[in-house]
Amino acid sequence: MAQSFTGRKRIRKSFGSIAEPVQMPNLIEVQRNSYNQFLQVDNAVEDREDAGLQGVFKSVFPIADFTDTARLQY
Repeated sequence: MAQSFTGRKRIRKSFGSIAEPVQMPNLIEVQRNSYNQFLQVDNAVEDREDAGLQGVFKSVFPIADFTDTARLQY
């Protein structure tokens, strides 16, 4: 039994009402901006707030050994 051309090929039909999908954001740029905000690259060292990497370092440092002979400061 022979099938017609349309019987062998699936015909796709779109029932969507939106003609053009939403514009895709530049995900690399979003990631870079988030990373720069985390590092606070645009702020001077003395003007950085205690958030992001600066906040983590300030909460951990200075690190001293148990005999207090060596100390590591940020």
